[in-house]
Amino acid sequence: MTQFLTYWLWPNPAGWTYSTNSVLLLLSISAALIVLSFLLKGWRRKLATGMTKTLSRSWSSACMWFGILGLFLTVSRVEQIQFLSMRVLWLLWAFCLGLYVLFQFWQFQRRHYTVERMVSAPSEYDRYLPKKKK
Repeated sequence: MTQFLTYWLWPNPAGWTYSTNSVLLLLSISAALIVLSFLLKGWRRKLATGMTKTLSRSWSSACMWFGILGLFLTVSRVEQIQFLSMRVLWLLWAFCLGLYVLFQFWQFQRRHYTVERMVSAPSEYDRYLPKKKK
């Protein structure tokens, strides 16, 4: 149990450089989140549906913040900044990102709707109903 806690809570784990594949992967994921935030902002401006626009309001800022935090955590891990390079912070980052995505997916399914036009077909009883005066 202590090895497990030591692995996740060690304040300064070493062994990462900028040429490591995992560092390059994390840097590219973080940069992709930042680029995605700008793309989402442009996509949201072009939307005509009010409910979709309302539900996607926080997506671009959340992508930006998760990307910046990912870059910050990656650089602090490579530069061996104590207590900012702990593995548990990456676990917390991934948990919060997953929780945010699941919550937004749930909200979008629950609250997204489109207004459909009602088409009234003429009824056979219409001829017996009173007519409007002209």
